[in-house]
Amino acid sequence: MDRATTAWKVPRARLTETHTALSAELRGVVEQLLFGDPAAGYAMRSRVEQELIPVIGLPHVVAVHSGTIALFIALRASGIGVGDEVITVGNADISTTAAITQVGAIPVVCDVLPTDYTIDVSRIEALLTPHTRALLPVDIYGHPANVAALRTIADRHGLPIIEDAALALGAWDHGRPVGSFADVTVFSFAPYKPLGSLGNGAVVACHSAALARQLRLLVGYGHEPRSEGRVELGQHYVAEGYNVPLDPFQAAIVATKLPRFARWTQLRRQIAEQYARTLGDFVGVPLFRPESAPTFRCYAVQVSNPSFVCQRLRERGVEAVRHYTPPIAQHPIYPHGLRGDKATPVTDQLAGALVCLPVAPDLTETDIRYVCDELCACL
Repeated sequence: MDRATTAWKVPRARLTETHTALSAELRGVVEQLLFGDPAAGYAMRSRVEQELIPVIGLPHVVAVHSGTIALFIALRASGIGVGDEVITVGNADISTTAAITQVGAIPVVCDVLPTDYTIDVSRIEALLTPHTRALLPVDIYGHPANVAALRTIADRHGLPIIEDAALALGAWDHGRPVGSFADVTVFSFAPYKPLGSLGNGAVVACHSAALARQLRLLVGYGHEPRSEGRVELGQHYVAEGYNVPLDPFQAAIVATKLPRFARWTQLRRQIAEQYARTLGDFVGVPLFRPESAPTFRCYAVQVSNPSFVCQRLRERGVEAVRHYTPPIAQHPIYPHGLRGDKATPVTDQLAGALVCLPVAPDLTETDIRYVCDELCACL
C-alpha cells in the first residue's frame, strides 16, 4: 500500500480531524500570539505550566523545548556528571541513554519485566556500585514503572530518581499521578504522545523549589532575570545554561487540548481494554500491577513473527509500528554495547516480539475490531 497516496484505514492518530474540531479555539490562541503583545508568548508558556500542576500532581512545572532536552536538563539539575553511573533500561529510545552520556555519565542497563515492560526493581541493587548516582526508570508505552518500590531502594542508598514519563502523562500509580515518587519527572508533548503538540515540547516537574530554580536557570541561559519576558538593563548569569524553553505555539496547542485530556485518557484505556479482551487468547498482552493505571501511547502485544505481522497490518491499512527494537545497546552508536546489557534477557526477548497497535482517543470501536480481525488473520 502506497502511503504517499493512500490514507491509513486505522492510523496512530487522526490529528487533522482533532485539530479541525478545535480549529476555532486554536485560531484564537495562535492569533493572540501572532498579533498580540510579544509578552503573550511568555504568558502562554506560564499558563501551560500552571494548568499542568493539578494534572501532574507536582508543585513545580518547567516547560522546555523537547523531551530529550528535558532529560538532559533534569540530569544536570540533579548534579549528575562525569563518571557517574545512572541505572536505566535498554528498551527505550536513544533520548534516555544519550541524555546520560551527554552529561558525562555512564548508562547502566537493567532488565525489565515481561508483564508491563518496565524496569525490574528486584534487579536494581545488584547493579549498584560506589559510582551509582541516580536511577532513571522509563514508563514505557505509558505503563508506570514501579517507582514507589524504587523509592525505597533510592532512599536506602541516597540516590535521586529521574523518571522518564515522556509517554505516560495521565497515568497513575498507587493512587497518585505518575511522577509522584520521583525527585524529578519528564513529560513529552511530541505529536503522538498522549497529549501532543505539533512539534517538540515537554515539561520537567519536581517537588523541590530549589531544584525547580536550577531547572529554570538551565532552561534560560543561566540568566536570572528579575521578571520573565522583560528586557533588563544588562544580564545576571549565575549558571552556564541553554536556551530551550517551550515554544509559545506548541504551548498554545497543548493549552487548547488540555481540558479534553482526562476524557482522552479514559478513551485510550477503553481501547486498551477492548484489545485485551479480544486478543488475550491469541497474543501476549501486557499485564499490569493492580495499583497501576496506565495511559497508552500504543498497545504493545507480543507475537512470534513481529516483522511479518507489522508489515502485514500496514499493508492492510493499520499503522502498526515496532518501537525500541533492537535494544538501544545494539545500535551502531554503541559499538561496545552498554554496561549491563549482557544480562537483559527479557529486554532482548521483548525486542524480538513486540508490535505496537494504534491507541488514539479518536479511533472507533469499528476501527479496533478491524485491527483485531486483521491481527488474528496474520496469525
